[in-house]
Amino acid sequence: METDSKSSPANPDIKLVTIDVKMQIRTLHAKVTFLQETGGMTEEIERMMTELIALCNKGNSLPTTCPLAPVATIVLPKLLLMAETMQAHSEYAGPDWKHLLIMPGDIIITYVYINEVTAVGFNTRTNLGGQFPIDTAKKVEPQPHVKPEILLCICSTGADKNSPSSLAYKSGQYIRVCRREKDTRSAYGFNQSTLNMGRISTVNDFKKVEWHEGT
Repeated sequence: METDSKSSPANPDIKLVTIDVKMQIRTLHAKVTFLQETGGMTEEIERMMTELIALCNKGNSLPTTCPLAPVATIVLPKLLLMAETMQAHSEYAGPDWKHLLIMPGDIIITYVYINEVTAVGFNTRTNLGGQFPIDTAKKVEPQPHVKPEILLCICSTGADKNSPSSLAYKSGQYIRVCRREKDTRSAYGFNQSTLNMGRISTVNDFKKVEWHEGT
């Protein structure tokens, strides 16, 4: 009678578990680095990371003289303080309003690289933002120097259900202004915490981050 070798909770497949652990460690590395770069790292997370490293080193399973690999050889998602200007060389028809619509020649202001194939940016021709494939555009050289306009949220609000392009935000989050509306009381922005884009009212809920000249 043949033994059933299929993986189960009582009899896990070691190879599958190993692959799963590797994938989760890579994901953890990227997320921890993102928190470090955006100021979201907490003492509790640092303590848990220390405990995790101690667990890995227990019983010399990992040589103490050989440190863990750097948290991020490639840091993803990668937020850009100085947005990158790109020009599209091919078209892209996104599936919904969370994705860009792109025609060749469009200028895209890129704010974050989500992963190795996807970024989030603002199309200056459609005046809309969203995700797009990185390989549809090429970085413009030389890069134009544009001083970033960033707003600090001092209140919280959800997205307007009747307007899918409205942007939700919470107190303490940063909103990057992509374009000011003609009435100057509203703008199209990028939430650096949620990586979403949409329209906001700038009347009462924000405080502009001031960039002072160095002394």
